[in-house]
Amino acid sequence: MKEEEKVERLFASARQAKGEVLPCMPAGFAENILQQHRNRVQENKAFLRTSILSVATALMILGTVLGINIEITPGTDDQDSTVELAYSLWDPAGN
Repeated sequence: MKEEEKVERLFASARQAKGEVLPCMPAGFAENILQQHRNRVQENKAFLRTSILSVATALMILGTVLGINIEITPGTDDQDSTVELAYSLWDPAGN
């Protein structure tokens, strides 16, 4: 059972309990506490989602940067073939 359901059940039992209402406890106290609990749970979920999204984005950026560097390193052979292709298309001697 989720913690939130346990808290809801506890407050429902407290509302149904017969007895004197203590004057020091303000009206709606239990509902306010439950609402605070729900807000904290939502904030924690939002923080977790944001953290996961941030880490995933950082890993994607890192992977992209490393991927580009890996492709550039062996690119010297590709550059030579590009130069040969350019010379075959345009002959500097005018042929």
